[in-house]
Amino acid sequence: MRQEDPIAEQPPTRRRRLRILLIAVAACVVVGSLALGGLYRLSSSPLLCNSCHIMKPYVQAWRASKHSNVTCIDCHYPPELRGTIWIKYQALAQVAKWATQTYSSKPFAEVEDASCLRAGCHTSRLLEGKVTFKRGIIFDHGPHLKEERRGRQLRCTSCHSQIVVGTHIEVTTTTCYLCHFKGMKTPREFHPLGGCTVCHTSPKGDIKVGTITFNHESMVKRNVGCEKCHLNVVEGSGQAPRERCYTCHNQPEKLQKYADTPFMHDFHVAGHHIECTRCHSEIKHTLPPPIGLSVSWLLQWLSEPPSAEAAENSAHVEPKYLFQPPGLKTPEGHPTVRDRELDCKACHQATHRGVLEMYVGMGGKGTPMIPGHMFQARVECVACHIELGKDKAMATFGGQTFRPSERACLGCHGKRYKGMLERWTKTITAMLTAVNAKLLSVEQVLQTTFRTHQQFAKAWKLVTDARHNVEFVMHGKGVHNVFFAADLLKVADGYLDQSMTAIGQLPLRVTEETLVRGGYCAVLCHNQVGVQAPEEVKFGAETIPHVRHVTDFGVTCTACHSAERHKAVTATKATCLNCHHSAGNDNERCIVCHKLQNAFFSGTIEVQAVEPVPSIHAQLTDCVGCHNVQAKHSRQAVAAQCLGCHDTTSIKALTQWRKDIGQGLGEAMRLLRKGESSLRHAHKDPKAPEARLLLQAAKRDLDLVVKAGGVHNPELAKAILVKAKKTTEQAVSLLIR
Repeated sequence: MRQEDPIAEQPPTRRRRLRILLIAVAACVVVGSLALGGLYRLSSSPLLCNSCHIMKPYVQAWRASKHSNVTCIDCHYPPELRGTIWIKYQALAQVAKWATQTYSSKPFAEVEDASCLRAGCHTSRLLEGKVTFKRGIIFDHGPHLKEERRGRQLRCTSCHSQIVVGTHIEVTTTTCYLCHFKGMKTPREFHPLGGCTVCHTSPKGDIKVGTITFNHESMVKRNVGCEKCHLNVVEGSGQAPRERCYTCHNQPEKLQKYADTPFMHDFHVAGHHIECTRCHSEIKHTLPPPIGLSVSWLLQWLSEPPSAEAAENSAHVEPKYLFQPPGLKTPEGHPTVRDRELDCKACHQATHRGVLEMYVGMGGKGTPMIPGHMFQARVECVACHIELGKDKAMATFGGQTFRPSERACLGCHGKRYKGMLERWTKTITAMLTAVNAKLLSVEQVLQTTFRTHQQFAKAWKLVTDARHNVEFVMHGKGVHNVFFAADLLKVADGYLDQSMTAIGQLPLRVTEETLVRGGYCAVLCHNQVGVQAPEEVKFGAETIPHVRHVTDFGVTCTACHSAERHKAVTATKATCLNCHHSAGNDNERCIVCHKLQNAFFSGTIEVQAVEPVPSIHAQLTDCVGCHNVQAKHSRQAVAAQCLGCHDTTSIKALTQWRKDIGQGLGEAMRLLRKGESSLRHAHKDPKAPEARLLLQAAKRDLDLVVKAGGVHNPELAKAILVKAKKTTEQAVSLLIR
């Protein structure tokens, strides 16, 4: 049987309608496919993300980052799920929410580790080993991702979570600090997770700490822990305040498990990859200024009047507390005072004020600011105060205190510092006892005998300033800054002498060996560690009797050396002149520096082939007889001194001496240069060595006349010049022949 075509059997009109319907269906399929394809591409394009105004900052950060060549879905969708119906359904659902304006106002996105570690991206990151992170920090990806940290399995986004314009998902140090430092700090100790050397290497070579040059290698060799010096390097507690939960959760019932720490971390970190800093407050890590304070803050803190002064002035002044800057709130996490609980701050104000001022080296009368060396090296109080001050029973009721211990000195500086703390304590105690006894005696004399004296007010002011320094050393514990304390007591002793002199009395004397005179560095430190001061040192062209300045002249170390920078010389020529060229200088002090001139003047100098004769003035006067040491050394100044003994003809004679010696020097120098020129051209002459020796001898003679000042002994100068000319002429004749 012949099978008939059903369409052919249909009437012509019905067949036409059916074809139209099929074409329409096909067109709908095509259009739908194109639409779905467009939506598919749109869901995969960053344009979709940028179309939402909430996402614009994140897109901008992405465009400015190193990941700008990577599309959003390459990171936010794991590679093994990309292209599946479920993922695209989610994308299309987001499009639908955007079109209907039903999307959430709090965008949230996750990045799986598989997206970061897929082929072509960061597959080798775990194999790199230790690499250098920001600021020279050493980092290794492997242990962080392969092993649990703090009992948690970290993800890439545990650290790479910060959205910052120009970086997008790069790591900030804030994330590192939160993990390594949270819960690792107590009021007296700091032990970061993994230790300091996990991230930091010991600096090589010398570094500058303020004005001090310091080298870490010596400390590393003695196994001195970083925490011994680097104290107070962490600020902040890293707590997760309950209020931050409301940033994402509007429903109070969702905070029921706030105290369940394991659940909170598993749900937010492991489950949803939320960065730590979304919940935890920031922890800062940096090297602080000395003892955790800035100098400007110290000055502000110390300049504020105590509460007693405020009461007298009827002014309200907030109490001052050590280590708490004015105007700052109570540190985060610090317990507040409960009802009916005693508040020590209501009665005790600035109990460590004197100690701090002593450590900083300020607040004395008549003394410059001399910061303690430990202060300049940023050493905190707790670095030295390590010995428990009370037994367990007493500490239970009275609280625990800590005393300084020599163990802290030896731990950082080595065995040669053994006995240093004891030496400082004994020295300052002896000085304090002696000056305090003198202070009491002077006060008694003034109060009982001379209250009506016209200079009593001046004398009493000096005594008051002396008492300030004595009490400052006593209550500020002079051992905190021995150099400053010694200077305070020396100045106090001088004030007491001036006070007695003001009322016409002889000063009361303190045993000389009791006070440390001048050489604080030597007496209090160098002698202890075996450092010997050189007898002589070079200063410019002069040789200075180094030890004599301290032992014989009472010059303090800080008069020539910096009190802040170890071994640094601060003396200038003007420093020397302030002492040596001052009123009351005698001939002996001139000779200390001008030995050559004095020997030339007195005729005691040795000159080969010339019989030295003393100057005609050697038996009549000395250095200060001709030189006004307080005036600038000029011809006019010296000539003016001549008129003290002679008439004006002596000035003419002095002028003629200078002229004759100057002409003789000029002729001899010209002849010497001629001889040296001849020697250079005739260096192969067999007589050249002999001529060279003669020219060298002539040059020494001429240098002697110049350095010794020929006018000090005109006759001897002329004789030496004659000899130098003959010697030069002999050398020239040898070369010519």
